[in-house]
Amino acid sequence: MVGRATYDFSSESALVTGSTSGIGRGIARALAEADANVLVNSRTESAVEETAADLDSVGDGRAVGVAADVSDPAAIERLVETAIEEFGELDLLVNNAAVWPMEAAMIDADLDDWDHTIDVNVRAGFYASKLVARHMIDAGVEGAIVNVTSQTGDRRTGNRGLYGISNTAVNGLTWRMAGELAEHGVRMNAVSTDLTDTRQVRLEARLEGEAADRTEEEVLDAWASDLPTGRMGQPADLADAVLFLASDRASYVVGTVLRIAGGGNLQ
Repeated sequence: MVGRATYDFSSESALVTGSTSGIGRGIARALAEADANVLVNSRTESAVEETAADLDSVGDGRAVGVAADVSDPAAIERLVETAIEEFGELDLLVNNAAVWPMEAAMIDADLDDWDHTIDVNVRAGFYASKLVARHMIDAGVEGAIVNVTSQTGDRRTGNRGLYGISNTAVNGLTWRMAGELAEHGVRMNAVSTDLTDTRQVRLEARLEGEAADRTEEEVLDAWASDLPTGRMGQPADLADAVLFLASDRASYVVGTVLRIAGGGNLQ
């Protein structure tokens, strides 16, 4: 590996939605290790309390937890307001919260599936970005917003139809909103995942394994071997990308969807 990078987010404050497990927790932990103040979030009070307590002992910043369902706009308002009250201002928003409906085909999905997927994966990110961007502009904060999307948003076929559509929309939100915010010194970008070690991916691997008399690890190894890099991504891989996009090293990066996919974006 060529070169080494370290990040200093001391005195900076971040809100990371959906951050008590998987990619979100990896991002929140990386920010805490870089001495940022971090507000973590999920729907479950116990998970939020455990995560905040864990991260509060990491780095020199503070970790605060707020349980909230981001499908509810009022809950998003409370999240943003709490973050600003706790930290004084917000410098970074990471829209990571997402649901992953497991419908087999688009024709089997109903309108409730559609509404919930769009509400969580798209509308929540838009509304949180709208609120945080307004705060940043009014407070004179040259901040950053990073959306978490997926390679399913680029693919024209395949399963996970509603999830893919929602991520296509997240990509569009990133491009459109980034263009409006840049003149105010607020940079919006996105990171796009592929096969990453998360609870949802492991659930799918376990279900596929049970149907084919294979173990979860055997399925994951087979999936990883199909990627050009030959390995499954880790939450830390996405966290590294988020810290870069939020840092001064990315001050000229606007409206970019950064592929953190182990080469899966080439397939």
